[in-house]
Parts: sequence; structure tokens; C-alpha cells
Amino acid sequence: MKEVSVFFKKIKDKNFLISISCLMLLQAVIYFFIKFCQSDYHYINATIDTNIPFIPWFIYIYNLFYPFVFLSLYYIYCKDMNKYYRGVMAGIVGYLICDIIYLIYPTIMIRSDISSIPMDYLTMLVVKITYYFDEPALNCFPSIHCLFCFQVIFTTFVSKNVNIKNKTIISVIGLLIIISTLFVKQHYFYDVIAALGVCIIANTMIYLIKRILLKK
Repeated sequence: MKEVSVFFKKIKDKNFLISISCLMLLQAVIYFFIKFCQSDYHYINATIDTNIPFIPWFIYIYNLFYPFVFLSLYYIYCKDMNKYYRGVMAGIVGYLICDIIYLIYPTIMIRSDISSIPMDYLTMLVVKITYYFDEPALNCFPSIHCLFCFQVIFTTFVSKNVNIKNKTIISVIGLLIIISTLFVKQHYFYDVIAALGVCIIANTMIYLIKRILLKK
């Protein structure tokens, strides 16, 4: 109980709450308004997508996304504040890049019929609720879900203050969430690859900006 009390006491830290709110809310607001500027959605899929099966139980892993991002970033914040803020800045740059892509090349995902796939009642309910709040499935390329997971993994790995055990745990969970986007048919293969590319570009930009500022 004492550890739980300490956790909630620390989480009241204004800097963390402000930064994580900016990261999440800014993207949500921008994403909402982008939809009013779009038309002629494109359909992107690869041959590999037709060979990826729908695996119902992955829906639970998929829905771990928000708790995973929040708790992982808070952990990094407590361990390495400098890397945390660099990660947040890279995340902001990353989803701004995604937003530009959404405006230039809006995409839509056409889900296959899963009604014939056997699954228990609870799993079917979770799938339906997840689909309901993401219908229609627009602006999938690049995947914001995957972008944030890649960013958390990268930020964790570049921090010298995080031990290898926790780096491994965070990376495995993050990769499972990324994979789950394919198995629950929320994203195509290209969406995942594009998210990785955006993450690399965003972190490179933040690194170069830091180098330029340090020289001044």
C-alpha cells in the first residue's frame, strides 16, 4: 500500500501531467480537425496483409496501448527526465509528420468480415467496441499507435538509467502491441513500416536540433 501511495503522490507532478497532456491532447485535436479537410481516401494494403490472420485474443493486447504509453513514459520520466523530454519532443514531431501525410495522402482501411470467426462473447464484445470507436478506420498510414510504441521503445533504450530487464519488458510489450494492430486488422503492414520510418526521422531531427543548439 505504501508503494501505491508513493506512486500516486509522484504522479501529481505538474511537469509530467502537462507534458503528457500536450502529447495526447494536441494530437487528438489536430486529428479531429484534419478529417474536415480530407477527401478521396486511398486504400493501401500489401500481399502480406492477406496472409496475416485475424487473431481475436490480440484485441486485449491492442487495448493495452494507452496504459502502456502512459505508464512507460512515466517510468522514463522518473528514471531519466532528459531522455523523457527528448522522447516527448520526438513524439510531437512524429505525429505532426503523420498529420501532414494524412492531409496529403489520406487513407482508409477496409476491414474484412470477422463474423464467421469463432470467439467467445467477451472477446467479440471488446472487438465490436474497439471497432465502434474507430469507425470508419481513417488515416491509418502511418500508424499513430505504432509510432508511439516505437517511440517509447526507442526512448527507453537510449536511456542509460533504465536497466536491461525493464528495457526488455517495455520493448516486448511495445512490440506485441505493434504486432496486435495487424492481427486485429486495425492496420496494414505498410502502416507499421511507415510508423517506424517516421519515428526514425523524428528522433534524428530532434538529435540534429540539439546538436545545432549546443554549438551556439
